Amino acid sequence: MKARQLVLWIQGKNPFRSAFPAGLRARSERVLGQAKNWLEQDRRRLWGALAVVLAIGVSVAGISSEAAGRYGRVIFSARGAAAPLTGEVRRAAASRAKQLAAALDSRLDKKAKFGGEAWTSARVLVALREGDPSYAGRVQARRVETYFRSISGPECACWRTAPEGRYPSHLGITAWTLWAFAAYGIPANRSEIEFLLSSQNRQGWWPLFAGANQPRFASTYGTAAAILALHEQSALKQNLARRERLVEAVTRGASWLRAQAIAGRARWADYPAWPRAKERRELIGVSGFALYVLHRVGAPGLADLDRDWLANLPAEIPQARRGETSAKPVKIGSRIYRDDSLYHGLSWAIAATLLAYPNGSISEKARAVRWLELALAPGGSIHSLKGAEGPIAAEALFALRNHPDIAGNK
Repeated sequence: MKARQLVLWIQGKNPFRSAFPAGLRARSERVLGQAKNWLEQDRRRLWGALAVVLAIGVSVAGISSEAAGRYGRVIFSARGAAAPLTGEVRRAAASRAKQLAAALDSRLDKKAKFGGEAWTSARVLVALREGDPSYAGRVQARRVETYFRSISGPECACWRTAPEGRYPSHLGITAWTLWAFAAYGIPANRSEIEFLLSSQNRQGWWPLFAGANQPRFASTYGTAAAILALHEQSALKQNLARRERLVEAVTRGASWLRAQAIAGRARWADYPAWPRAKERRELIGVSGFALYVLHRVGAPGLADLDRDWLANLPAEIPQARRGETSAKPVKIGSRIYRDDSLYHGLSWAIAATLLAYPNGSISEKARAVRWLELALAPGGSIHSLKGAEGPIAAEALFALRNHPDIAGNK
């Protein structure tokens, strides 16, 4: 609210004004008029007044100068702006992102096997493309397409941990592959899209392994990955009816995913319908990925969820190399497969926090900035990554590039 608007509001809409005695009301009119003229002469006076108020609040509350600076950056940053990190943190994170990008690019076999297997290759390709539009020109889309399709199946238009029948068809790996295709302008073919669409339950969810159709196998990660892949691929579909079919599947999936968030905490269980509640695991990597995806696909009504996320940031910064696994036994027909997918929490917690930040209150934003600065500060575990870690480094690069001041894509 501008100074003039503030004074006019007080003059015209204050419910207590009409109750003033006539003499006092006249005197208040003169004082308010003088205040309006004083504030309108120089807007900097208003900012100065706010700074004084902030300084008084800081001294009364006993907040440290570091915290005061953080609150100041939050208060005076533009509405909707990215989290205002210190220059030291931004420079260190940007340097790490540049180093990771160079290392991953140098290790990427662009003529044959890329990252060596489907899931690693897809994550590296997406991370290098994200935040760097020019990177697509450094990789031949034809080679990407040829490599991935050479290791698909064998009996489905999908991808697995390895292209052998003893591994189950993996919705997460398939989704990442189709996301990588979209990042390099490669439309998925009809059978690949149909594989994802046919695996969706009528309630909106996907399992992590195709064929695991019982409700207990509804997967948070599988659903999030599937709707993200379909969302990215929908932009490449020229046929309106096919594009609308993808959008409808994404909408149903996002609605289910949004409904599974644990109330007041913005956390997700790995398998929300698992019959024994005590065995459901809340994984920070899965939760951060779910919130990130909901933002990416444009799901509505995320403000409350964002504030819950910011209010419940992990008390300790996750270690970059530390992963979590669900380890749930998943039954497909007569066979049981263990979900041993490894989820790294730090990268997806950073990505989710950056997207949730604009919807926070001042105190929630300040807390988020502090958390991010601890996670990204020199000496943090994310700076120990060199690029040889493959998927861990790729997801870290992806997370870093979600901040415009770090990615350099303002």
